[in-house]
Amino acid sequence: MNVVSKFGVDACLERRWVLPLEVIEPLTPHVRMTGEGGIVDEWPVTHGIVAIVQPWVDQVIDVASGSWFVGSEQADRP
Repeated sequence: MNVVSKFGVDACLERRWVLPLEVIEPLTPHVRMTGEGGIVDEWPVTHGIVAIVQPWVDQVIDVASGSWFVGSEQADRP
């Protein structure tokens, strides 16, 4: 699943938001994607990316802070 991650000043993960599948196509020009639509690696949130992901994040994304990233994480399996 694709996520937006916010890191604190100590570089520790503060929070993650899961992104819906509908963001895959708009994100493709901004990040490298797998054939299945997963984001490859982690990418800093840019102004182009924030315009796509902000609707699914309940905090204002501050691009200049360098604390925000998009990437993939594997869903937990039972």
